Amino acid sequence: MMGGSKRKSAIPSCGEAGKITAEAFPSSKRKKALLLALCARLLPDDMMLEVLFRLPVKSVLRFRAVCRSWAALLSSKDFCSLHMATCKVLPPAPKLLVVSPTEKLDSTTVCSYSPSGPRDDLLFTIDSARPNSVEVLTPSPCCGLTLLYDAAALAYYVCNAATRAVARLPPYCDRARDFTAGLGFDAPTREYKVVRLINGLAHEDILRCEVYTPGADCWRPAAGGVPFRWSKSAHSAVGHAMMSKIQPVFANGFLHWLISPSLLIRRPRAAIILFSVAEETFGSIRSPPFWGSREHVRPWSQSEGEHLVVMDDQVCIVRNLRNGTPHGSALEIWGLLDYGSGDWTLNHRIDLSGHIRRELGEPQAVRVIGSLGNCRSGKKIVIATSKHWVYEKFHKKVYTYDPSCQVLEGILSVTETHTSVPCFIPGSRFSLFEESLAPVHKRDEEVAQSSTLAKATKQTTSPS
Repeated sequence: MMGGSKRKSAIPSCGEAGKITAEAFPSSKRKKALLLALCARLLPDDMMLEVLFRLPVKSVLRFRAVCRSWAALLSSKDFCSLHMATCKVLPPAPKLLVVSPTEKLDSTTVCSYSPSGPRDDLLFTIDSARPNSVEVLTPSPCCGLTLLYDAAALAYYVCNAATRAVARLPPYCDRARDFTAGLGFDAPTREYKVVRLINGLAHEDILRCEVYTPGADCWRPAAGGVPFRWSKSAHSAVGHAMMSKIQPVFANGFLHWLISPSLLIRRPRAAIILFSVAEETFGSIRSPPFWGSREHVRPWSQSEGEHLVVMDDQVCIVRNLRNGTPHGSALEIWGLLDYGSGDWTLNHRIDLSGHIRRELGEPQAVRVIGSLGNCRSGKKIVIATSKHWVYEKFHKKVYTYDPSCQVLEGILSVTETHTSVPCFIPGSRFSLFEESLAPVHKRDEEVAQSSTLAKATKQTTSPS
């Protein structure tokens, strides 16, 4: 009938569906599940996925309990990758991951901190960890994952701050003289790898590279090994990482270690040692233009201030000009334009004057750990500092710097107490917080499938 009366739809609206479900099913869990199922039928699949991609990780984890099909979809690698890509385009409010000791002598907490939030949010606790022994090795997360290191127990942890999942990696037997580790992402398998460079014991002169993959029960040698032509540069990179607490960064499929010119006799032709996480092979990137012919004879205090950072998926070198050089007192951020040519460009220059000089000029260590926002939401550079205060106390701060208006704003301040003052700079306790569904370990069914595949491969390749 086409008169003035409107035809009632056969499909109920979301509100009507909720009312019907509430009347028919008194169970709250069943009610929520059916309500979501009815609303899902009202929306096209593409639109529903767009909604799910924009949900925070906490909501996605709850929706996995709706039904088996949703659990499979929301746990798939494709969905996790697209969800993380959407979060980068529409970044949430800035947050930090903060490692701090507890009142107990044998535990450390990992919390999330928001400058606009009322309090810290406890993520998880690491038991049997001494106060101030746990440090962050990846200030900028790798696909949402953060690598932690317990210097007292010689133990590594991979954690996802968004899902609050944490996995302790298998221990390693040797106590190497110098070593450094980084966290990378293997694009073909869509799994992370932890890579260690080891200079060896005092009586050894062999540089080793070890790799850990999720689900494994031990570390293994890298597939390609360390070529002899990169050994001196790699030795310098390991020493630089140990003395200056400068760890490698991951971008574009590679882990990047910065070489210290002051630790080499001759001026190095390369500035960065590369490690392909997928192929497990080494390479290098040539020196930036500001490394002169006598760069290797600079005082160690100048070269230790230089470090790598990833900003907008671009590898950058932060140049330390805080020591009264002819160029003035500043921090420069140079971005790598091309891996093949090794061309660099000056992206940002932070002039240290006035309030900025007081905050960034005095601390012994200043580290750019990443950036927040984008061109649309407003980009801010995140900077962490560490200053030896009095006796065993170190004062650490985190700032955001707005390059458009040149404003420095403090967002976090903590004081650490070390029973024995370290010879070098204390490790970092901060990391950027990134929304991600990336798992920190393989699920049971994935481990079972890998084991079955390995047995089948062994039977197929074994001689009859």
